[in-house]
Amino acid sequence: MAFANKGTDAGSIAARLQNRYGNLTSPSLKDVTTKTVPKTFKSFPKAFESLSPAELEADQQEYLEFESGLHSNSSSDQEFNTQIQVEEEPKLKYELPEDYKSTKLCICMRSQTAYECDRCHHYFYGRIAEVCEKHPHEFFLMDIRSCPYCMAPIEMVKKSPISWETIRKIEDADLPNDGDL
Repeated sequence: MAFANKGTDAGSIAARLQNRYGNLTSPSLKDVTTKTVPKTFKSFPKAFESLSPAELEADQQEYLEFESGLHSNSSSDQEFNTQIQVEEEPKLKYELPEDYKSTKLCICMRSQTAYECDRCHHYFYGRIAEVCEKHPHEFFLMDIRSCPYCMAPIEMVKKSPISWETIRKIEDADLPNDGDL
């Protein structure tokens, strides 16, 4: 028997269903009932079984020996403890001078500027998403994380050499007609 079916063949499935449900041969599904198995109380786990008085005394004696071994300090234990105390004593204290000012700058409320995409050469206005050193967990949903036109990565977006007002004037200007030529 190279491959055992592990109870997935039709006969074993039918046998499990017969054990679990009663009246499986009924014409309607509503007539199928679940068999109730009388609940039996399991015996207590081995940890809760009562021990004989001799076993209890042996366990108590073993515990007392263990506990006395913990509390007794030999000379080697005392030497070991003093070595540990000596090693724990040097602690470094980091105290900052009173006139110390943090060098972290907040960039959360920086102004918006004009940017140009190197891939599609579109201009757009906003702020590039950056992590603030002072507030690293804050982020702004409207900050630009890629080009809004071609989805180029932020590395391909550069600051525009012309101002946003100039860009708006160029884009809002009238295009020449064929008659103007």
